[in-house]
Amino acid sequence: MKHKDLAGSFIVLILLTSCLSVSKMSDFPKTATAIPFERYAIEYHEKKEPFWTSKTSNEYYFEKETAMPETVLANVIQYALKEKKYTIKEVDTVKDYIIGSRGLHANEWSSITAVYYKLNNDQTKIQVYIKTKITQDITGGWSENRAKKVGEIIEREIH
Repeated sequence: MKHKDLAGSFIVLILLTSCLSVSKMSDFPKTATAIPFERYAIEYHEKKEPFWTSKTSNEYYFEKETAMPETVLANVIQYALKEKKYTIKEVDTVKDYIIGSRGLHANEWSSITAVYYKLNNDQTKIQVYIKTKITQDITGGWSENRAKKVGEIIEREIH
């Protein structure tokens, strides 16, 4: 009898922990002003390999010295998200962010990626910060920086 209770408890525990992390839209700030771009810029210029370049991170930051109108940048970001199979969920060019989500893939139940950007006053410098959150089961899976994959497409398209 005790073995059945123990087995039943174990099954319930597995079901309750089947998703170690859950991605939600509410996990992301609704404005780029919440992102510490200046801190990331310092790390970008001073560290050989900042944290956001690691395979285990789900963040990515880059900056480019280039003239680009905000509307073009917003289109490039949306293109990059769509290229990685995200559906665009929110676009706010006043608060400078775009959020996309995607469903089941080989290593995740779902994921949400938010792209925040900042243009200097004369629109000649672009700063971009990307963060991804995933819903994943207890199997873990392989490590890959999903935010970096989106960021690399944006960088490529910006030139």
